[in-house]
Amino acid sequence: MDYKNDERYWDITLLNKWFAFAAIIWTVTMIWMFIDDNDDEFKYYQSEYYSILKDKTEADYDLLYSEVSDVKQKLELELENKKSILESKMSLIDEINDSIQVAKDQYAKINIDFKATIAEVDVAKYLVEKEKADNKYNETSEVYNTYKKYINQRDDLKKSKETLEIKISSFEADIEQLNADVKEAQKKRNKELKRLDLLENQLNKLDRSRMSLANQVADIVRDLPIVDFLDPKLKIQQTVVSDVKYDVNFAKVATVDRCVSCHMGIEDEKFANEKQPYKSHPNLDLIGASSSPHPFNEFGCSSCHSGRSRGTGFTSSVHMPFDTEQKKEWEDKYDWEIMHHWLQPMLPSEYSQAGCFKCHTQQPYLEGGDQLQLGISLIKQNGCNACHHIESIPKDYNVGPDLTKVYEKFDKDWTFKWIKNPQSFRYNTMMPHFFEQDNNSSPEMIKRNNAEIYAITEYLYKDEDYKKSNSSKYLGDMESGEILVNAIGCMGCHQIEENPENYTPETDEYEFYLSNHGYDAEETTNHNLLDQQGPNLIGLGSKVSAEWLYEWLKNPKNYWEKTRMPNLRLSDQEAKDITAYLLSFRNEDFENQEIPNLTDESFKDELENIAFSWLSKSFNYVEAEEKFIDLKNNDEITDYVADKAIRYYGCYTCHNMDGYEDAKPIGAELTYVGSKPLNKFDFGHIHDIQHTNFSWMNQKLANPRIFDRSKVVAPEDKSRMPNFYLTQTEIEAITTVLLGLTESPKIESTKLADLDKSVQELTGYKLIRQYNCYGCHEIYDEGGRIADSIKEILPEQLQAEHRNYAPPSLYAEGSKVQSDWLFSYLQEPITIRPNLQVRMPSFNLSDDDWNAIIAAFKDMEDNELSYESIHMVDENSTKYRQGYELVSDYGYYDLDQDEWVDAFNEGSRCYVCHFEGDVPPGKDYAISDPLVWAPNLALSKERLRPEWIKEWLRNPQHYMEYTKMVAPALYNKCPECLDGELTDEQYAELKDISDNKDNPSWRSGDDADYRLEAITDWIFSVEGKIDISTEIQNYFDKNGYIHFQEEEEEDDWGDDDW
Repeated sequence: MDYKNDERYWDITLLNKWFAFAAIIWTVTMIWMFIDDNDDEFKYYQSEYYSILKDKTEADYDLLYSEVSDVKQKLELELENKKSILESKMSLIDEINDSIQVAKDQYAKINIDFKATIAEVDVAKYLVEKEKADNKYNETSEVYNTYKKYINQRDDLKKSKETLEIKISSFEADIEQLNADVKEAQKKRNKELKRLDLLENQLNKLDRSRMSLANQVADIVRDLPIVDFLDPKLKIQQTVVSDVKYDVNFAKVATVDRCVSCHMGIEDEKFANEKQPYKSHPNLDLIGASSSPHPFNEFGCSSCHSGRSRGTGFTSSVHMPFDTEQKKEWEDKYDWEIMHHWLQPMLPSEYSQAGCFKCHTQQPYLEGGDQLQLGISLIKQNGCNACHHIESIPKDYNVGPDLTKVYEKFDKDWTFKWIKNPQSFRYNTMMPHFFEQDNNSSPEMIKRNNAEIYAITEYLYKDEDYKKSNSSKYLGDMESGEILVNAIGCMGCHQIEENPENYTPETDEYEFYLSNHGYDAEETTNHNLLDQQGPNLIGLGSKVSAEWLYEWLKNPKNYWEKTRMPNLRLSDQEAKDITAYLLSFRNEDFENQEIPNLTDESFKDELENIAFSWLSKSFNYVEAEEKFIDLKNNDEITDYVADKAIRYYGCYTCHNMDGYEDAKPIGAELTYVGSKPLNKFDFGHIHDIQHTNFSWMNQKLANPRIFDRSKVVAPEDKSRMPNFYLTQTEIEAITTVLLGLTESPKIESTKLADLDKSVQELTGYKLIRQYNCYGCHEIYDEGGRIADSIKEILPEQLQAEHRNYAPPSLYAEGSKVQSDWLFSYLQEPITIRPNLQVRMPSFNLSDDDWNAIIAAFKDMEDNELSYESIHMVDENSTKYRQGYELVSDYGYYDLDQDEWVDAFNEGSRCYVCHFEGDVPPGKDYAISDPLVWAPNLALSKERLRPEWIKEWLRNPQHYMEYTKMVAPALYNKCPECLDGELTDEQYAELKDISDNKDNPSWRSGDDADYRLEAITDWIFSVEGKIDISTEIQNYFDKNGYIHFQEEEEEDDWGDDDW
């Protein structure tokens, strides 16, 4: 037996092999770990960013250098010359420096002696004070003499010290003077070349070829593994957004946003044309820049864009592709894959505006959020928030008409055909299509649906018969009606478009179920939606009777109390004319549609099948049989089916219907649908779309019933969302809103918009949109749709200035008019602009509603005045008399006609266009031109605020760029009037002032303010009748509106006369 005398029980050779193997594995693993840790995506992007930044900086430097090279050469040559001159004086400077050093040495010695003497003085002073305390003091004593000696010695040293200080300061001043020219030249050079030096310094940090060898080595080493914790150039860039929290189950923590680790150029406008991720934000004035309302250091990126804020790679930050093509590109380019377990993936750029809704749920108008605004408008206009509860977009009104009196409006046949296929009557109706869709177009379902439609129709009529008349007594002149419809305001909310177009979606990412009846020719925009607040007025002759339409036009609230349709205060003849015109539009294809015989017998079997099917879902077979027999015996089958159909399709969510006042919405709640986990979306058997929430939403909107495809589903359980036949633009706008309906991240109240607005103000903003004020009026660059319609009917010579014949802009309305007057005007509108045929309607809102609208207009102008003081005018004051002189009419010289023209009698130049009470411009209707009629000046003191009038007179085009109103000349007579009394220089100066209306200097300054206030005082003194509506109406009844008459060739009056 072999013994191991060294007492080891292992094979050392084998152990060494294992140790060597483990050491190799450990070393490789450590190296791999360091390499992998250092191989971050963001480092690559940052390297590329610095390379691009270097190139841009170098280009900027070269460009700037080429511009200032001559100046640089001159300044540096001048500096060198100054330095040379200074160099030539170095011997003198050295002598002065030597003298300074000698003086400083002397000063140091004296200063030591001075401090020692002060100590001796203090000792001597103590001894003197001790003698005084002991009553031994004597001015001839040794102690006192010693004290005096040290005092004198101290004073002598102080004088010597101060003398040396002056001497040293003098020497240093000499040195400073010798250096002054060099310093001045250096200062001048640095000032002129500051930007060039900054670029050069930046380049020296970016371009290694410009660095010293030591700096080059340091620049490389600083980013190496292990040592890169010291001061790396390539590092994670992050922002802690304390006001935006995210939930980690047990706590809510501040968002740590690392997006700029890759998006380094996001705040630099120089990177606007670069590719991602180097590209700057496309709207830095609004988002990102430190001067914008949304700086990155306060909001970060993920608070708007979602995604994983702590991610530093393309995949780990949860980027989401917009479509299949982009997905494939990302998979090939970035090795992208979806992170299934991150509940808030990043919004594709096409839906980035969804992030705005997290903070701006109450925003009246969102700058830069056109797609989001369009989606909200479509949700409200189509009644999505009627079937679906959305907390942040509550239902404010029924989008569909009242159905309690349909028997007064149209007959049963029309109703049946309309419910079956609304688009066959009006191709762009907001009424969606419930039938003949993806899941109910089989013969069996069509038969069932016809029975349901019949039951609903019977319920609506309830044994009432359609009795309205088409008597000629309700009809007027069709041509006059056409002018009225286009001119008085109908086209602010309605359109008359009879020519639909075929529509082909641009995307194949999701499947459309398209309408067979065409689409609007124009792409849907916020502006185009304004004239779709009411229905397209085509086909009315196939729908309603003359009697009903006439009565509706006279007073819509007699038929439907809660209608948004206002009262245009039409005369009987105007209502008849409009009735005749609108009834001329017919839809013969709709009229000729074949429908079943609308009797119970025709649908008996199917109605019974439907009734029993519904009963079977609620009761067991025996109970269902009993209840079915009861219904049949009581002849209640049709009523039962009608009730079930109305509740199933949710008719009552958009329409007022008797018996359904308290019924609940039928759709799923969408308050937080943007946060809904992906596995909660039922994709069914549809595998041709991306597995994302926005793809599901797009598909649902494009073909609402598609997810029933290939499923075996009972009719009562089928998907019932109707088809609105939305276009791709509309679908993606609505999806943008839905993606913004989230419950995370949690935004602190400090970041939520409009918390400073009162409930009354927010209500006012909502009412302004609800009643479509934007349809007629432009409010801060939005709205004014009716102007486009008015332009189409104006004669060619007036089309360029069509906005002058449309309702005015409401820009600055909150600071323009007095609140009390506006309240009374909104309740009972009167004529303000006598040249307009369009009229302000009567909406019959409550006092609270009107006050809310006024509060909103005041909020737009930050006008917090709750009380308007009365503007007092002293007609005996100097200011008033000067105002009167400034507006007095002295006539003018017509250069084109080479003759003196007397204006209208004696009076104000303002009266050339403005009414003075019931006195027309020029004091005579026969010589005045209605095209230039302007508001009644007698109304000003009740209507307008004096502060606004002053600024309006200063520059009318600031408030209404298209107005014909010119700023008044703040001198008493026009230059031509004083031609004989002025020198050439004086005439030229006055003529320049008279002609320059863009930004003349005479509109500002104390003297100008005084004169504008003087004119304002005069305006507030004008007396006369306030309401001239009757006079204006009588005039146009007699003479007609010449706005819509083509200019006859024999007329020789031109633009100058207008």
